[in-house]
Amino acid sequence: MMEQSGQLTALACKCLYIHRLNHNSIKTLTGSNYSKWKQDLEISLGFLDYNFVLKEKPLQVPDADASVETKTKFAKWEKANKMAMLIMQRAMASSVKGSIPKSENAKQYYEAIAQRFKESEKAVKSTLLNQLIDMKYDGQGCVRAHIMNLIDIGTKLQELDMTVDEDMMVHFALNSLPKEFKSLKETYTALLRRRTGL
Repeated sequence: MMEQSGQLTALACKCLYIHRLNHNSIKTLTGSNYSKWKQDLEISLGFLDYNFVLKEKPLQVPDADASVETKTKFAKWEKANKMAMLIMQRAMASSVKGSIPKSENAKQYYEAIAQRFKESEKAVKSTLLNQLIDMKYDGQGCVRAHIMNLIDIGTKLQELDMTVDEDMMVHFALNSLPKEFKSLKETYTALLRRRTGL
């Protein structure tokens, strides 16, 4: 009996630790990190079994004579809705929070956040893509640092759900290098032709 009690206590402590860790893993939404915030939020709400309120149609308050099953389902939805709202608001900068229309419904609030950042996400994608295209190695610093900067921009674009594969990154990297790297470009082009059979 004592052993079972100890196991239950250990399990409860572990669940509490994971629960806290999960909430702390959502970085505050500041605007430029919307995709990451959304992903972290969905993982957190999914872990807590609250994510269904972001997808399902809101439930109506049941009548007094409604079945126990209907009342139980509503109570579960009401709790999940409230907790999802609290978690979303906790994980947002006050400047962002103020720009989202108020709502009592987690699904509507979540959709309003998505709408708010859809336009700004397009602008961020455009800016990052232009940086990737226009970035040139000017001979200052090491080439490795320059390539790492290009990879960082590519990673940010991927986080915004834009496909930037390895071949594209190599293409951008080679095009960003000056004439002094002509032999490297020619070697890569030859390897590419051999690989693709062109």
